[in-house]
Amino acid sequence: MRQWWSRLKGWLTGRDAISGDLAEEIQAHLELDAADREAHGLSREEARRAAQRHFGNPVRVAEQSRDAWGFPALESLLQDVRYAFRAMRRTPALTLVIVLTLALGIGVNTAIFSVLNTVVLKPLPYPAGERLIWLGESTGKANGISVTWVNYQNWLGGNHTLEDMAAFRGVGMTLTGGREALMTRGLAVTSHYFSLLGMRPVLGRFWTAADDRPGATRSVVLNHRFWSEKLGGDPRIAGKSLTLDGQLYEVAGVAAPYWSPGPVDYYVALGAVEGSTTDRAKHGSIRALARLKPGVTLAEARADLDAIMRHLAEADPGPENEHSSFGRFYAEQTTGDVKGTLLVLMGAAGLVLLIACANVASLLLARNTARGGELAIRTAIGAGRGRLVRQLFTENLVLALCGGLAGVLLAGWALRLLILTAPEGIPRIAGITLDLPVLLFASAITLATGLLAGLAPVFTAGRVDLTTALKDSVRSTGGKRRQALRSALVVAEIALTLVLAFGSGLLLKSLSAARNADPGFDPRQVTSLELLLPEATYANKQARGHFYDTLMVSLRTIPGVASVSAVHCPPGNGDCGDWFYSIPGRPAPARNEVPIALFNTVTPGYFETMRVPIRQGRAFTAEDTGTGPKTAIVNETFARRWWPGESAVGRRIKVGGPYMEGPLFEIVGVTGDVRQGGLDSEPQPEIFQPFAQQTGSAMAVMIRAGGDPALLAAAIRARVSELDRNLPVQRLLPLAGSLQDGLNRRRFITVLLGLFAALALSLAAVGIYGLLNYWVRVREPEIAIRLALGATPSRILGWTGFHALRLAFAGIALGCAGCWAAARGLEDLVFGVTARSPATLLAAGVSVTLAAIAAAAFPAWRASRVDAARRLHSV
Repeated sequence: MRQWWSRLKGWLTGRDAISGDLAEEIQAHLELDAADREAHGLSREEARRAAQRHFGNPVRVAEQSRDAWGFPALESLLQDVRYAFRAMRRTPALTLVIVLTLALGIGVNTAIFSVLNTVVLKPLPYPAGERLIWLGESTGKANGISVTWVNYQNWLGGNHTLEDMAAFRGVGMTLTGGREALMTRGLAVTSHYFSLLGMRPVLGRFWTAADDRPGATRSVVLNHRFWSEKLGGDPRIAGKSLTLDGQLYEVAGVAAPYWSPGPVDYYVALGAVEGSTTDRAKHGSIRALARLKPGVTLAEARADLDAIMRHLAEADPGPENEHSSFGRFYAEQTTGDVKGTLLVLMGAAGLVLLIACANVASLLLARNTARGGELAIRTAIGAGRGRLVRQLFTENLVLALCGGLAGVLLAGWALRLLILTAPEGIPRIAGITLDLPVLLFASAITLATGLLAGLAPVFTAGRVDLTTALKDSVRSTGGKRRQALRSALVVAEIALTLVLAFGSGLLLKSLSAARNADPGFDPRQVTSLELLLPEATYANKQARGHFYDTLMVSLRTIPGVASVSAVHCPPGNGDCGDWFYSIPGRPAPARNEVPIALFNTVTPGYFETMRVPIRQGRAFTAEDTGTGPKTAIVNETFARRWWPGESAVGRRIKVGGPYMEGPLFEIVGVTGDVRQGGLDSEPQPEIFQPFAQQTGSAMAVMIRAGGDPALLAAAIRARVSELDRNLPVQRLLPLAGSLQDGLNRRRFITVLLGLFAALALSLAAVGIYGLLNYWVRVREPEIAIRLALGATPSRILGWTGFHALRLAFAGIALGCAGCWAAARGLEDLVFGVTARSPATLLAAGVSVTLAAIAAAAFPAWRASRVDAARRLHSV
């Protein structure tokens, strides 16, 4: 400990102070030794020389003493760092280019990783969130369908692998009693839901199992944001009542703020509604959440639940005997396809970083070539290879550190921009920050970048040939090995750039294909009015039918309205409901192979309003009532599947499949395909029923205008209010705009990947320019000789350009293999084009070639303008 304290004291005191004291001590020691020898009979001069011979080299002894009193390794490192900063100041332009290049690569990766970390990698903010799973049921044709209440109850009471479980489903109710009616979104949940997610009340209480049963007082737990923003943050709200869908709900409490994957205004008791259900096959859009016991895998939990379902099938046989459980981790469920998108972006950002590393390595090689004489002199006066390598690594890491700091600042700015421009549906994006894991990631890639970018320069610098290093010719050219290495780095840059350009081109073509895809109808001048009728006010189909019929008649009288009709699930809204069906007379499929189709409900005139063509038969009319024969219209995809080349009109469909009760429908018409899932989706089999036969509460009234539909918004809202002032409008928006909004996520990733490709192309161009500019400079004597021997400037220009194109074509050839590999990872993101598109690859190759030509233009022009007489005179 005393030795370490002495070292620390000596290091803190300073090397100059130690040197002065040490010199005095050495001199005193020499004088005492000389005096002692003089006392034994030697002359003064002989005694002094003998003392010096006995003591040794004072400089070496002083160095050894200073090392013993300090930290030589740390001092040497600090010397290297100080020298690195001096070297950066000597070449400010080169330093700026290197730091900016690294900042771009590190900043892009840090920003994308921060999104990936928050959205995908970070555990959900729930107790043991990594063990939370999302549960549904599955069949041979569908996964993740809703859980029946009876199955949930048996899962809850009979499992051996789950710590806790709760059921939930979405509800939408109208809040009245204020200045205006408000459409609200909530969840009907079982009492276990709150403890499962670690929720706590800030006001009042959560309900217990006693409140979650049929006959219990209706109660509601409010979401904190809804309570504070819509209800004024009333601190005495617990115990008061709210009117939802015309019924009174007692406010049990207010939940503390917590993260939810979707908008939730409140929670009502699911058991109070579903608790009396005894039909094991009755589905009601219920899903379940559960937490695995420690050490239990998802596969073990599913096997446990499947055993319960097999026991139920034996005890209570029914049409769903083949159903099994379906489960996935809740973190995966909330991210959906966002994870794949972010991984693609992370891979693209990684390619940008590799290109930046190659560029920086090439620049560092050029700098080391210019410093060849310095390195040779250092070697000549005793610096070993290890000492040179350490110095160069230190310089590279200092550059990387500066680039990393600039990259983190750039990432902070880029994150704010990402959050502002990101499409809806990316979970937890508002909570993205440069937290500790992200900063550790930035530090790691900064260190890796410094090592990777500096590896080639350090490797070549460590092999100094003293015999040739001080010769002017070699010092100017840098040697064939370094030139070949720089060329290889540029070829690698071009190959990686081609991969990014190819991926960007694929997504750009996909976006264009989606934007120009035929939706199957004419969305122009159509406004969608979405409504949800409260069940308490509109309790039966007659009341619901009367309201929508009256509303459509009223809307048709608005000046400028051309036609009005209604649909349950408007185009672009995705899967609003699917179910099993079968074709009578066809062989019955296996229970787990019963086909599924989308089911939709429309009013007469819907296909005319939307301009959906009728391919066969007829559209619905007023004669298709709830009391007459049940009729249906199918789309072309459905008809082609079952009756290719034949007419589907007059055929029959059985709803529910062959193993359960269900009505028979006669097909009266076949329509053109509509992209129900959005412009970038493929048509699915769809069955339409007349509204009079399947009268629902939720409908979208489609209003086609003769002019600008935006001018009708106020009049439309007024007509709804005239019929029911307590009925809020869910959504009122132009249909064409909402279809384009459905492409926001595709547009977002396309723009980002395009920016990455542009950045990579710029970095590759800088690399080509730097390499060719250096190539021209070191070959000026050769160029001068060629000109003196009769070569024309145009021939020199072609010779130089050919060298640039040779590098570009080598990089493109290497990049083609990478493009074909990247296409496999992009298959799930492309639409309307093949992932391995030769045309896209050709376009990407042309873009890279043009960038290479542009980057080579000035160096090639400079080569053609070499003054042969002056250059030969200076040789």
